[in-house]
Amino acid sequence: MNKLIFDKIYFFTVKNKQARGLAIFISNFSKPAFIIIYIWGIIELLIHGGEGAFEIIAVPAFTLFFNTTIRNYLNMPRPFLRDDVSKLVKHENSGSFPSNHACSSMIISLCYLIVYPPLVPYLIVFAFFTGLSRVMTGVHYPLDVICGWLLSLFIGLTFFVIL
Repeated sequence: MNKLIFDKIYFFTVKNKQARGLAIFISNFSKPAFIIIYIWGIIELLIHGGEGAFEIIAVPAFTLFFNTTIRNYLNMPRPFLRDDVSKLVKHENSGSFPSNHACSSMIISLCYLIVYPPLVPYLIVFAFFTGLSRVMTGVHYPLDVICGWLLSLFIGLTFFVIL
C-alpha cells in the first residue's frame, strides 16, 4: 500500500511540470524556512523574558535525536534506489524512515504553541506540504513522512500541551 500510494504521487509529479516544479521548490525551500522560523521563535521568547525558551530548544532536540536514532537503527531504503525512480532533489542515501524533514517541520510548528499559538495551523499546513513534497520528489515513501509527523505530534503535544 505504501509503495502504491508513493507510485501514484511520484509518477503524477514526474509527468506534471507544474507539480514537479512546485514540489522541488517546497522541498528545497522548506528546510531553510523552518530554520528561520525556529530561530525567530527562540529570539521572540528570549526578547519577552525567556519563558518557554528552554522547552522549544529541548523538545525539538529530543525529538530529532529520537527520530534519527530510529532511522539509523532501521536504515530503510529510499524510493530513489528503485530502478524506476529518480530523485528530483539532491539527497544522500541515508535511512528513509521516519522522515527528518517531516519530523522537524512538525515539531517546529508545534513550538509555536508557546511562541504564538495563532500561527500554529498555518505552520502545520506548511509542514504538511513539506512532507508531501518529499514524497513527490522521490526521496521518501508516504509512511516515512506520516511517521515523522506522528512522532512529532505525539512528543510535541505531550510536552507543549499536556505537561
